[in-house]
Amino acid sequence: MIVGYGGAGAVAAITVAEAGGRAILLEKAPEAGGSSAVCSGGMRCPTDARQTAQYIKNLGLGTVDAETSRVFAETWVEIKPWFVKRGARFGESKREPGPYGNMGVPDEFPVMTLESGEGYVRGCGRDLFAFLDGIVKKLGVEIMLRTPAKRLVQDPVTKEILGVIAESHGTSLAVRAKKAVVMTCGGFEANPDMLATYINPAPARMYTSGTPYNTGDGIKMVMAAGADLWHMDTIEWGTQGFKPDGMAAAYWLQPKGQGWIDVNRYGRRFRDESTSPRHAKSHLEIFDFPAAPDASRDAEWPNSPWYMVFDEKVRQAGPIILTERFQGAPPFITYNSAREVYAWSRDNSAEIQKGWIKEAGSLAELAAKMGIAPAGLEKTVGDYNRYCSSGSDPEYRRKPGTLAPVDAPPYYGVECVVSIVNTQGGPKRNARSQVVSALDGSPIPRLYAGGEFGSIWGFLYPGASNLAECIVSGIICGRNAMAEKNRE
Repeated sequence: MIVGYGGAGAVAAITVAEAGGRAILLEKAPEAGGSSAVCSGGMRCPTDARQTAQYIKNLGLGTVDAETSRVFAETWVEIKPWFVKRGARFGESKREPGPYGNMGVPDEFPVMTLESGEGYVRGCGRDLFAFLDGIVKKLGVEIMLRTPAKRLVQDPVTKEILGVIAESHGTSLAVRAKKAVVMTCGGFEANPDMLATYINPAPARMYTSGTPYNTGDGIKMVMAAGADLWHMDTIEWGTQGFKPDGMAAAYWLQPKGQGWIDVNRYGRRFRDESTSPRHAKSHLEIFDFPAAPDASRDAEWPNSPWYMVFDEKVRQAGPIILTERFQGAPPFITYNSAREVYAWSRDNSAEIQKGWIKEAGSLAELAAKMGIAPAGLEKTVGDYNRYCSSGSDPEYRRKPGTLAPVDAPPYYGVECVVSIVNTQGGPKRNARSQVVSALDGSPIPRLYAGGEFGSIWGFLYPGASNLAECIVSGIICGRNAMAEKNRE
């Protein structure tokens, strides 16, 4: 039995079914895919297992043992042949730096993506998941959508996992596992309470740009079964986001012109707008906690909320959200885009009419509409425009090529949010992808975990590796679950 039908769940199901076993996939969302279907689709595909094992161990900074690193690496080098054997075609491969530079990434660590079959050189996550989904269905694996698992059923003496209690269309189901339960049910990036508990800067507004169904349900289930946790404070930021009311996930903001700045409620800039936090474990200026300008006021998060302010040149340049992953390729790397939940207008006019983007004839009027200090905004824009004229930003060192004045009324603004790609924390696994006990580190019998549900990438994320981990851990989980003796 597999809980969660994303990339890891699909590969685990394929591995079981191809070995002659029976797999059942339980998925609480109305659609399959999880994080895998709303990502860029890039996977690192190493070729040297020994080199890769050392790399994994180094990135774990002491949390990933040598045996787990070895087994993971030996399986990782299989993933390109695994796909090719099943009929996949890969697009152009290249070596890409991660968010911290190359971090010693070997030359044998190219990033590869499946060809989409739609004329794009490189496909995206939804193309890759569609490929996996096709295999799952061809193998006749039973898929139960809108069926959230609620709790694990555990033998009180042996601690074996016997199955799960799930819910389908309002009816409670007891689903027995003949061999094991594999948990591939994602992270907790869409659960504000868990973010506030495990992620230090969570008092700021944070929203997933990925699937809104990753709410950490499985983490609570394995905790109740005695599981240890790891990497719970690790999160992958997305590009600064915008979340319209009524939508479950955030967009990534990507103005097509450069005449824009970020300001806080006081109208002050606080960051270099030419940088992006995407996929980096780095401090965000949004979470700075200095004293308020008026020392008599209570402590506060002065940069949350914050606002993107831009002018008419930027509005006319094109949609202010991400519209291309790279030249000529559609932006299917966030939930809203991959699921095509809304068609953004080419000139942002529809979004102005909806009130998502505020419009005003002057900076002071815009500030009043958005809750920004008018005098502060006017001064900041004046200072910034002078920096543009001189070609140098002495305050935040914004890249000269991005310095364009905000000087063409009307003016516009949106309230920004921190967007989250995913979380990495969850149950701690051993080399066999078994979930281990918090009490003594021994494996909880017949319980496995894969994907971002307890990812090995706990400290430094090397880029294009979460999707690879889905495939690798899905294979490991499937193989070892199939090796379990059938329960009488």
